[in-house]
Amino acid sequence: MNIQETLNTFPEYAKDIKLNYSKIINENIFNQQQLYGIILVSSFATKMDDLVKAAFNEAKDIIDKTLIEDVYGAFSLMSMNAIYYRFTHLATENEYSNMPANLRMQYMNKHKMSKPDFEMLCLAVAIIMGCGKCINAHEKVLTENNITTQSIQAIARIASIVNAIANIMRLQK
Repeated sequence: MNIQETLNTFPEYAKDIKLNYSKIINENIFNQQQLYGIILVSSFATKMDDLVKAAFNEAKDIIDKTLIEDVYGAFSLMSMNAIYYRFTHLATENEYSNMPANLRMQYMNKHKMSKPDFEMLCLAVAIIMGCGKCINAHEKVLTENNITTQSIQAIARIASIVNAIANIMRLQK
């Protein structure tokens, strides 16, 4: 089952989620690889196995197989960074933000996709994980790479819709 098919099982109270997903799929803000990369990495961040399977089923013929590793790489890094950097901005008693992170992040420079595309994936995970410091850092890099505010907002919308899909799936279990 893919995400579209999963949405067809949703009850009436989730109609807004179904319509919003359909809207993001048809907006043409991103190319197909960017769009489905953001959807896939967002599904990883929800920690919902059934949604990850559905996202893979939907994206398998769209995302270049060589770029799937970059989706995993973005999630891998951000699942570490978003927790660490959220800690540094939430812990107010000490100067953790001024201390070196001492975290290896080599994949930030090893990915095959373009830098803006990789940053979009990172931003989506940061949004779902709720790390303001990461959100600001990736939003800044995207802006510096001429990604429009409309596109950045669309990443946030996609991440929020995918997160809502996972939550509705949890309710239906």
